[in-house]
Amino acid sequence: MNGASQSISKQEKEGLSFLERDFNQCFQQMRQYDSQIVDILKFMFTAYSALIGVAFGLYQFGRVEGKDLSLSAASALSVGLLIGLFMLGLTIRNRVYFVRVARYINEHRGFFLSYKPLGFENKAKMYANHEQPHYFNWKSSHSWLCYIEAVLNGTLLTSLVYIIKPCMWRAIVSGLFLLSLQLVVAVVYLRSCERKSPSETVFGKK
Repeated sequence: MNGASQSISKQEKEGLSFLERDFNQCFQQMRQYDSQIVDILKFMFTAYSALIGVAFGLYQFGRVEGKDLSLSAASALSVGLLIGLFMLGLTIRNRVYFVRVARYINEHRGFFLSYKPLGFENKAKMYANHEQPHYFNWKSSHSWLCYIEAVLNGTLLTSLVYIIKPCMWRAIVSGLFLLSLQLVVAVVYLRSCERKSPSETVFGKK
């Protein structure tokens, strides 16, 4: 019996050691997902500013010199729009990964705090709910990044349509349509993740 007790005690210690390492590594991973927001935002503003500057520079130069450079300008904006749509998709997937890791960390914290170690009651209500955060939260930093990306992509399309066919109302309507479409797709997709299994949300398989 003593051997069995010692064996169980050893397994429990190994289990605690594993959970501690796993918690720390996952916390670092979660912080990395969160910090990527700033990196994505910096890249997008730099890329968008450069591409829009090049596109309208070519457009104005063509008008002054009497040359049709609208195709070159439109090409630059098209590349920027494709990059922008890709970055929006990347931000949405980053949110999915962040939520999965954050929920796992909350489960760890909730498990250990349920024993009230040393009488600790978690009066500050530090996150311990394994069902949170939600995939879509309109106030989250990931959501605000999606809003910014959607607006920038809409602006690119507005500029692209205007350069191809200078008609302001048509360009604005096109930009607003793309803006709305991006937000609807993002919200619907993230909310659908609540009904899926973890494997399905991350790997696309049940």
